[in-house]
Amino acid sequence: MRTGVIIFGHGSKAPEAMEMLTVIRDMVQPAAGVETVTVAAMQFNRPDLAEAIQDLVAKGMEKIIVVPFFLYFGVHMQEDIPALLAEERRKYPGVEIVLTDNLGPDPRLAEIVLERIRSAC
Repeated sequence: MRTGVIIFGHGSKAPEAMEMLTVIRDMVQPAAGVETVTVAAMQFNRPDLAEAIQDLVAKGMEKIIVVPFFLYFGVHMQEDIPALLAEERRKYPGVEIVLTDNLGPDPRLAEIVLERIRSAC
């Protein structure tokens, strides 16, 4: 099954927000084991989620995995993103669209925080 991934960030008025997601995409792409990895933003930046999904569908993806680059399981994760994906699923009934967990309190993030602390000591 042809599969694409969208790394989905919040977005920002600061252009470097999308640049950071693009760097993460470039790190993930070689090891992801999928056709393509792209980025999208919830607000402020382009592409937004609908545009990114439309692009992947146009490229023939049969499955789209949306990876929310969000730390918290807040309103966007609980309500906004599921609503957006429900609409996209209605538009593309033949495409499987999967939402993964957000980043959350992962021990690997704690290791990064510890590394930052050590570098400041």
